[in-house]
Amino acid sequence: MNEDLQQLISEGRIAEALARVRLAGEGPRAGLEALEQVRLSLRMRDARGALAAAGSDREAIGDLVDAGELERALQDLAAERFEDWLEHPVAGAEAWLQKGLLDVAEGKLQDARDAFAEAARRDRHHWRAWTNLGNAELELGNLEAAEAAYAEAEKVNENYPEVYQGRAALEKRRGRIDRMVPLLKKAQKLRLRPREQQLPGAVLPPRRSGAGALFSFKNRWWIWIALILLAYWWTRR
Repeated sequence: MNEDLQQLISEGRIAEALARVRLAGEGPRAGLEALEQVRLSLRMRDARGALAAAGSDREAIGDLVDAGELERALQDLAAERFEDWLEHPVAGAEAWLQKGLLDVAEGKLQDARDAFAEAARRDRHHWRAWTNLGNAELELGNLEAAEAAYAEAEKVNENYPEVYQGRAALEKRRGRIDRMVPLLKKAQKLRLRPREQQLPGAVLPPRRSGAGALFSFKNRWWIWIALILLAYWWTRR
């Protein structure tokens, strides 16, 4: 592994390192893909999935980072013990996000804002970090900074409901109720999706067609026909 890749990994820039390896067609692709899967699970708040990804190709991961240390970090983060992992190249972003959430709970909004910003810096695709950064900026009254953070969150995951909830709150703060309502509706619609459809690039399954759609509750004409036939049968008894 060359020095440039080592530097990217040590800085937690896993996605960038993986993109370079894929482009070059050579390098530690399996290990980087496993690490990126760990990161994806962390973004989803899926502790079990993160541990499974870390154990999926332990040998390949071990060529890049300390596999045992990574597993310990993931176990601690699952229990919300983040303090020892703020500088970890893979788990650090999630550790900073957890610190920010604790700061919010303790009423330390500026510290929370800084923690969320650090989480987003360490993992540019961490949509929860960007969304929480937007929420913190909004609470601090920094509307333009909040809008920029929400835009980054939407860019990396257009299917995350909370970013639209945050944008709706921003529009309410600006007095734009006509823009707030559609955002709230979109947030609610996305919340009804299964988790796998709240990920980046997820697409809704095609709408039902044929008899299933024809006789769905939405098409109530068949209910009226059934009632008419029932009434006719009743009067002819």
